Amino acid sequence: MWTDDLTVGIDEIDSQHKSLFLQLEKLLDACVAGGEREEVLAMLDFLDDYVVTHFATEEGLQREHCYPDFEKHRREHEGFLHRINLLKEEIATSAPSRDFVLRVNQALIDWLRSHILTVDKAASEFLLKKMGRNPI
Repeated sequence: MWTDDLTVGIDEIDSQHKSLFLQLEKLLDACVAGGEREEVLAMLDFLDDYVVTHFATEEGLQREHCYPDFEKHRREHEGFLHRINLLKEEIATSAPSRDFVLRVNQALIDWLRSHILTVDKAASEFLLKKMGRNPI
């Protein structure tokens, strides 16, 4: 799921993005393999925690360098966390289904790719310039 076009040029953020995709792949694999509800919930909890850490890294850099679209970026992050919470609520009441797997793919992976390619790339371009580095 990770492709080189998702690189934003800030090593820490790129590394975290790669880890996020790895965790999402594990979550989907568990769902496809008929993983138990508890296993899927544990993976969603881990993902939730990891996303919070990752978003804090991005938002910290943006605050530090006075990124002008910080609030818009932060709201996008909040929307993603809301999606994870909705999926956790749903899976808490039923076993992972094929429909659930498809919605996880749509809601999380597709959103993340789109977010990185647009919002994160724009923020990283600004941050790289502020850090005296050439944007990708």
